[in-house]
Amino acid sequence: MSFRSLALGDKVTFDDTGPTPFNVRAISPDQRMVILSRPVDGSNTVEYTMIDWDRDARGLDGTHGKGHVVGSGVHRNLWRFFRGLATDAPATQTVMDFTRWVAVSIAAVNGRP
Repeated sequence: MSFRSLALGDKVTFDDTGPTPFNVRAISPDQRMVILSRPVDGSNTVEYTMIDWDRDARGLDGTHGKGHVVGSGVHRNLWRFFRGLATDAPATQTVMDFTRWVAVSIAAVNGRP
């Protein structure tokens, strides 16, 4: 399986982030960017990260937000974000600043190496 063929809902574990997987929340129309989130232990917030396949890098921004409940407007909001229409999107989609980049090192997708 090519990790570049991630799909919405896939659970991705990175080599450098511990065992809790990130969930794929949005994929850009050209499939070059992937936004992921995972729950933060002991809270009702989520942590965000982004894969940029052009850079072969994963962006870290330290953003923690309330996230979206599955079935809510996350897909619509991130679709708008990727198209520059995010003026009315929740703050977690408009303040992301992925300026710290590390090499993409995926350990597993959906539990498979």
